[in-house]
Amino acid sequence: MRKSAERILRLHLFNRLRGGNRAARNRLLLCLKLFFVAGLVSLLFATLPAESQSEEIIAITGARILTAAGQNYERGTILIKDGKILDIGTEIKIPAGARVIDAPGCLITPGLVDAHSHLGLGPSGGVTEDNEMTDPVTPQLRIIDSIHPEGVGPDRNQFLHAVAEGVTTALVHPGSGNVIGGQSAVLKLRGRTVDEMCIKFPACMKMALGRKSYYASKGQMPMTKMGTAYLVRQAFLEAAEYRKALENYEREKKKNPSATAPARDLKKEALLLVLDKKIPVHIHVSSADDIMTAVRLAEEFGFRELSLAHAEEAYRVAEELARHRVKVVVGPRMVIYDEHNRLINLADYLCRRGVEVSIMTDADVIQQPFLRAQAAIAVKYGMDPEAALRAITINPARLAGVADRLGSLEKGKDADLVVWSGDLFDIRQQALRVFIEGREVFRAPGVSEK
Repeated sequence: MRKSAERILRLHLFNRLRGGNRAARNRLLLCLKLFFVAGLVSLLFATLPAESQSEEIIAITGARILTAAGQNYERGTILIKDGKILDIGTEIKIPAGARVIDAPGCLITPGLVDAHSHLGLGPSGGVTEDNEMTDPVTPQLRIIDSIHPEGVGPDRNQFLHAVAEGVTTALVHPGSGNVIGGQSAVLKLRGRTVDEMCIKFPACMKMALGRKSYYASKGQMPMTKMGTAYLVRQAFLEAAEYRKALENYEREKKKNPSATAPARDLKKEALLLVLDKKIPVHIHVSSADDIMTAVRLAEEFGFRELSLAHAEEAYRVAEELARHRVKVVVGPRMVIYDEHNRLINLADYLCRRGVEVSIMTDADVIQQPFLRAQAAIAVKYGMDPEAALRAITINPARLAGVADRLGSLEKGKDADLVVWSGDLFDIRQQALRVFIEGREVFRAPGVSEK
């Protein structure tokens, strides 16, 4: 069929060349020359190796690989291309021309993900940018407007130090000084600006229950726990009324184009993100009574998802949390003691009772680089290492709504990974290489190119 078409084309061109004026023939000959040159160029590129037509392929070989996806490899290979994991396994063919990194005796894990951080907002105990203490209800505030992309003194290299310890992603929240603190963001720890770092915003609505001592000291509501819960309920009820006013306006506008729209209210708009189930809710709590208040609020207003931060007394109501599918982010306090002075390894305790657990630093309470040290404490007191790995990788990625991109080492996901010198939970071991989206963003001193 192709040869017949070519014969027809040649016959047509021959007839055109025989007839017509000289200028037409010259134009046609020029077109033919361009046609054949284009064909030669296409043929040349078709015969070049695939690697020369796209970004380089990186192959990391010989290391033990913990994927956080249920399948581990004792001596595996990871192929990286265009910022993604091209392939992973033990019987992987390395393409010609790939950059090969041999890592025998090393360990590879996903990049670590902190589910609760205040990175880039100032030192804990100092002047910080995460609490707007002029109003206890500030859902309209956006954490991306406060984050410094390098860090705030005394440590102005916080992001770099975090990456050097294998932390590649953080869910950064407003603080807990207010009842409703504002909207959180998911950052990858690379880039020069928050806009380059941010991969999801808004990620959730940050809230905090319990007494608010700052407002109580001024004689302002909330002075009690019930006052705190009231402010949450009142704010959501007012947002629901605002939505009704918007809906009424839309109906009226169809009948009367000159109808007046309700005055725009950024507070209520932000809370509609929760009521419309567009974003989940993350609540700072400690005691069992505040934990159950959070569960009641989630049921009353139909939160898409509820996660709790800290939740030191969650062990008292673990079965309730599992039944309501409430997620818990444990830390910075990892071990507590019950009323009989018995040690409770909180992350492990909740995990064994069916609660999905993530582990955090609450940076700068615990410095961001110490995320794996937090998980190591849980392992020390009996948590399964695989469960602890998930608590600082895929579980926080799910919590943040970005598990389709990161949190585990699987084909097609972002190539965010760390090459460790040894056991992840042996804090004497170090991160040798750190990759974010396939780009090496950290290499330990003394580590060669290969």
